[in-house]
Amino acid sequence: MATITRLTIVKFLELLIVCILIGLHYNSFNAGSNHTAMITMGTFGGYLIILVGLFAGSVMGTPVNRRVDLFFSLIGCVLFIVAGALNIEFFQKVNYNSSFRDTGLAKGSISIIEGILFLVDAFLTFRGDA
Repeated sequence: MATITRLTIVKFLELLIVCILIGLHYNSFNAGSNHTAMITMGTFGGYLIILVGLFAGSVMGTPVNRRVDLFFSLIGCVLFIVAGALNIEFFQKVNYNSSFRDTGLAKGSISIIEGILFLVDAFLTFRGDA
């Protein structure tokens, strides 16, 4: 039987936002710094795979160990905030106003919001909320 908890809802939101970020990244892929591009797509793509597994385990009632979940949440928090900051920095330097620039800035902002959501996830996981 599927178990829906606060953490399951948070995992679903994280998964939904990662899918949105990948769509935004597709429409605003930058030709700027290789570091920014690598961290951004590595974070978005990697966490898409991780979150599908964590969400599926949570829904099926077989979640991963709390320490592993906490590790993924804290590392995700840092990676999404860094990716967001790097994208905002890059797209603020774009001289012309366009949908490309706006999409890139939205991608950076939503990435930082995703990092904050991961911090909330880490807090709930640490407290042991199920």
